[in-house]
Amino acid sequence: MNLLSQFNQILGRTERGVARITGQRGGGQVVAQTTSGATILLTGEMETGKMCYYEKRSSKVLGEAPDVIYSKYSV
Repeated sequence: MNLLSQFNQILGRTERGVARITGQRGGGQVVAQTTSGATILLTGEMETGKMCYYEKRSSKVLGEAPDVIYSKYSV
């Protein structure tokens, strides 16, 4: 185990991601699509179409995320 992993365990840091819920599997599982386009299976409850935060290591839904469209503009 490296020093960064030990430090993160002590502080209780989690790696969070953002995804849009695309479907329900039942039994507390939902299908989601990440912002990079990957399809993932998450554990938790969330309505279809909503954005959510999830914990990347355990794949648990942490809560609702704002539904924001990110754009890059050049001047």
